[in-house]
Parts: sequence; C-alpha cells; structure tokens
Amino acid sequence: MKKFLKDLSSKKPAPGGGSASALAGAMAAALVNKVAILTIGKGKYKDVEEEFKQLSNRAIKLQSELFKLADKDAKAFMDVIKTKSSQEAIKRAAEVPLETAQKSLAVLKMACYASEHGNQNLRSDAFCAIELTTAAIYGALENVRANLPYIKDEKYLGELKDKVDQVLNGTESLVKP
Repeated sequence: MKKFLKDLSSKKPAPGGGSASALAGAMAAALVNKVAILTIGKGKYKDVEEEFKQLSNRAIKLQSELFKLADKDAKAFMDVIKTKSSQEAIKRAAEVPLETAQKSLAVLKMACYASEHGNQNLRSDAFCAIELTTAAIYGALENVRANLPYIKDEKYLGELKDKVDQVLNGTESLVKP
C-alpha cells in the first residue's frame, strides 16, 4: 500500500485515478464483507443470515477482482504510451475503468443492502462502503470519458457511452449525487 501511494503521488504516469478508483472499490467490498461476517451468526439477524453468507462470498470475489483492476488500469495506460496511442490500447484503457465502475456498482448495491439489513453496529462501515463505491464509480467513469475523444470507431464509441450511462443510472438510482 505504501508503494502504491508513493507511486500514485509521484510524477510517474501510472498509477493514476483509474487505479485509485479500483482500489476504492476493493476497500468498499472489504467493508461490505466485514458487515456481512459480523451479521452472520447474530440471533437478531437470523432472518437475513443466508443472504449475508451469499453477500460475503460476492464481496470477497469483487474485492479480489477490483484489487486486480488497479494494476490492470495502470498497465492499460502504460500500453497507450508504449503503443503511441493505438486504437486497441485506447479501447483497453477505456474498458478497464468501465469494468471498475461496473463492479463497483455491484458493490454499491451490496453496501446499500448491508446498511439497511446488516448488523447495525457496523452501519458506519456500510456507509463508508457506499461513499467509497460512489467515488470509485465516478472516478472510474471519468477515466472512461477521458479516452472517448481518441476512439475512432463510432459504433464502439456509442456502445461504450451506453454502458457508461447504464452505470450512471444504476448509481444515481441508489445515491443522489
């Protein structure tokens, strides 16, 4: 983590905002898992125990995937530099943060559920997860948008914009910006 923060705050071209967004999403998933595992086995929450077991498994999976996306994002950006902005590299540099946003939206949905139905002693952790995922989504989508002017394939560009809109609509249905 120290190395990541050092690199993030340096003059190096990567990691940047896309990687930071992915890490924020991973931290949010870890917090959702914390709420889940501290809800499971509590008599007061017996009626939602099975849901929280499933939630825990999904949170662990998403945490791992988002953590890996932090590195993938940095590599995707470096590929843009190395290939002198090839269309393939630019598309990948847009796809990775889109994936971060999509996975973070899944975490956001789980965090909202955890805040309402989970162990209320951990409600602040669930709220923190909500805020982290919101930042992860908006940060990642801004990284997608940064690549849009450089994509020449109009059909692909339209599909990408539609996916961005889907994530935005999903996010805004859960939190008011």
